[in-house]
Amino acid sequence: MRKLVGLVEESCLLAAFWALGLAVFAQFFFRYFLNMPLGWTEELARYLMISVAFLGLPVVTRRGEHIAIDMFVGLMPAGARPWFESLAEIIQIVIIGTLAWQAWALAQLSGQAMSTLPLPKSVIYYIVFTGLVLNLAATVLRLSDRLQGAPLEGRP
Repeated sequence: MRKLVGLVEESCLLAAFWALGLAVFAQFFFRYFLNMPLGWTEELARYLMISVAFLGLPVVTRRGEHIAIDMFVGLMPAGARPWFESLAEIIQIVIIGTLAWQAWALAQLSGQAMSTLPLPKSVIYYIVFTGLVLNLAATVLRLSDRLQGAPLEGRP
């Protein structure tokens, strides 16, 4: 099941990344070669960049590839490291849960339309919410694996 969820997450991330690349290329091509700028491509690229960032969160969490400064943990005795790593993941769960809750609240309140695209701004908040919920699930699973002593994917 985890592999299927990981495949879906990575597929959505890849689709958003390619759409971002195509939007930026279309903006460049139409502006500089055809001298007919497309006004909506800049806004689309901005929202796709946000989508890539938040849809990428669960992927790097699952793989254990977040940027981390682990010097402090490396200086600890080997017996204390798992406790501090678990504590860090519990703190992450609280922060990510709070952010997801706020993203949901913003999506519910935002009835405003995007300036150049025929979509409500709540769409981007729902994408952020989805990425945060998937990241929350990945962090909970990683903490569960750590507490059960299962091997962790990527960096512990």
